[in-house]
Amino acid sequence: MMLNHYDRERLAQAHFQELLREAEQERLSAQLPQPNHNVLLLPARLILSLRALCMRLRKGFQRRIA
Repeated sequence: MMLNHYDRERLAQAHFQELLREAEQERLSAQLPQPNHNVLLLPARLILSLRALCMRLRKGFQRRIA
């Protein structure tokens, strides 16, 4: 398919507009707040700490019984 100057210019303009849309999407997504992974890990750390505390309390309680 042979494209004349008008068709090539139109395709180039459409491609340019698509690149502008993609750049705008990237800019907008970069402005979104990033999730704080420390906040996401907090419940897991809390559960592990509570388990460790329970184990220490059980060991202490078992020593008092024995």
